Amino acid sequence: MSPARLRAGVAGTAVAALVLAAGVTLLLTHPGAKAHRREARISPTVPESSPSGTPTPQLSPTPTATTKPTPSPTATPSVSLAPTAAPTASPHIMVIMEENQGYAATLGSCGSGSPDPYLCSLASQYASATAWYGVTHPSQPNYVAIDSGWTQGCTTDSCVGGYTATDLGGQLSSAHIPWTAYMEDMPSPCYTGDSSGNYVRKHNPFIVFQDNLPPSPCHIQPYPGAANLVAALDSSSAPAFVWITPNLNDDMHNGTIQMADQWLQTNLAGVLTSAWFQDNGTVIITMDEGTDDSGCCGGAAGGQVPMVVISSKARGRGALPAAGDHYGTLRSIEEAYGLALLGAAANSANGDFSTLMG
Repeated sequence: MSPARLRAGVAGTAVAALVLAAGVTLLLTHPGAKAHRREARISPTVPESSPSGTPTPQLSPTPTATTKPTPSPTATPSVSLAPTAAPTASPHIMVIMEENQGYAATLGSCGSGSPDPYLCSLASQYASATAWYGVTHPSQPNYVAIDSGWTQGCTTDSCVGGYTATDLGGQLSSAHIPWTAYMEDMPSPCYTGDSSGNYVRKHNPFIVFQDNLPPSPCHIQPYPGAANLVAALDSSSAPAFVWITPNLNDDMHNGTIQMADQWLQTNLAGVLTSAWFQDNGTVIITMDEGTDDSGCCGGAAGGQVPMVVISSKARGRGALPAAGDHYGTLRSIEEAYGLALLGAAANSANGDFSTLMG
């Protein structure tokens, strides 16, 4: 080959290399190429179809129970795994638990000379269930039952707890729903002692469950008094769920029905005019047990108890013949927050007043 043709070939090869390099550079720097690579990286993976091509059916969000767990110490409580539908607005719910006197001596004695005119007025202005019952005797198993859907084997007033089952408090904490259980005369937050003054552990359902104790945050607090309660409810960090256990003198246990009724009026009147209550609020006033062994629902035998529901939806409803027990109360609260139904709360035969909430 002549020197001239050799030089021409080398020059052509060099030009081709430059052209190829320029092309690669243009491809790598072209905006469309970058966008294409980014799109390829973030494009979601399309799941494979099932062999039949039919989507896998989903479980119904509403728990259905076919049998009611027996509130026996040896029974194994059932838990509804599927929560009910989430509420449309965050509810505000307060439960006030009274003691021992039963229905006949309280709401069954309304009228001239009634020992509890304030409670009677609330029952008349809002709603009261005339066939509601405790689940057993004595007091403490009823507190445990209304908190967890089962008595957890507690049959006396001296159960020290340590229960590892989930209770309402644990459910609320897991769902990040702020809550506080106020115990009148409790000496310190999450106090685990048997008693102090007019405070007793047997009337504190939350303290006997491990999911409410350290290292979990402490939601069980000494009762702050009427004015401070309303201030806490109307604060920016207000609890959505509130439980109140008055002390032994103020809950009808040691004190009179008249004393308890006066305590209710002093401590509840401000709550019912608070912004907290006006914003989808419900107050439930009930009692642990009655004075006999009457019951309902195929299992409850703790005597007839008062059950007053105070809310905008309950206003003007008056006395209602609905039957239920503490498990039905738990069910109604859990439904309001869209929580799973614990134990016997999963059985609608135990009552349900969720339509009166909020």
